[in-house]
Amino acid sequence: MRALAASLVILTLLFQNTGCRKQAADLLTVKTAPGVILEGVNVGELRKDQLEIVVGDLAARQRIVPRNAAFESEHGEIVPEVIGREVEQVATVKAVLSAPSGSSLTALYTAIEPDITRDKLNSAVKLAAYGTAILDRNPDRSENIRLTAALINNTVLEPGGEFSFNRRTGEPTVERGFRYAIVFNNGRQELGLGGGMCQVSSTLYNAAIQAELLITERHQHSQPVSYVPVGYDATTYTDKDLRFVNSTRQLVMIKALIKGGEVWVELWKLPR
Repeated sequence: MRALAASLVILTLLFQNTGCRKQAADLLTVKTAPGVILEGVNVGELRKDQLEIVVGDLAARQRIVPRNAAFESEHGEIVPEVIGREVEQVATVKAVLSAPSGSSLTALYTAIEPDITRDKLNSAVKLAAYGTAILDRNPDRSENIRLTAALINNTVLEPGGEFSFNRRTGEPTVERGFRYAIVFNNGRQELGLGGGMCQVSSTLYNAAIQAELLITERHQHSQPVSYVPVGYDATTYTDKDLRFVNSTRQLVMIKALIKGGEVWVELWKLPR
């Protein structure tokens, strides 16, 4: 029994000098050199665990989310992409720990490329373009149309992906800037929040037809509207949606804007 107890003591001592305990000891003993500066912050004589916290905070502050190139919502011009970046935290910590006294360092970064660049948009092929005249210039209705067009503008559909107008635009509320304007309700005209949104959905519907995309849901108004031919409107409401599928083999991007007193929707097929 005494021999067994002695063996257990030896094994315990060996374990204390290896594995997790050794790693914890390293965190306490490994330090940066005096006077080391990382992007304006003095990180001299920090333990490794302290340095990791500083680098983590720096990474959160300096992270740039990539942004696709897009169609500007007022004139439809292309806005260039934004290349993102993030700090390579492990590599940065290693570089700082290896730096000599008095060094001044910049964190190591990785660039994050967006999916859609200006070059890709410039090479896109227009599948369809459809415009409808804004005959009712009521300012509240016009603002609802403008807001709605901006919400669907730059929507990107993957091959086989389904577009939902209601999901994309969300519920019209006063808090989101929508206003009361004329809507059709069971054949009657009345004031409703978001009046005018259906002109955008109808314009989009006709563009989708022109592009020969697969329409999966569409509803007519309770009476004819003046901005599209009879039978070519698409009303939307809480329980009525406009949905269609990108039946092409490439990305499709929606461009929607107001120009010259008209709602214009274009569908663009992006190069692979």
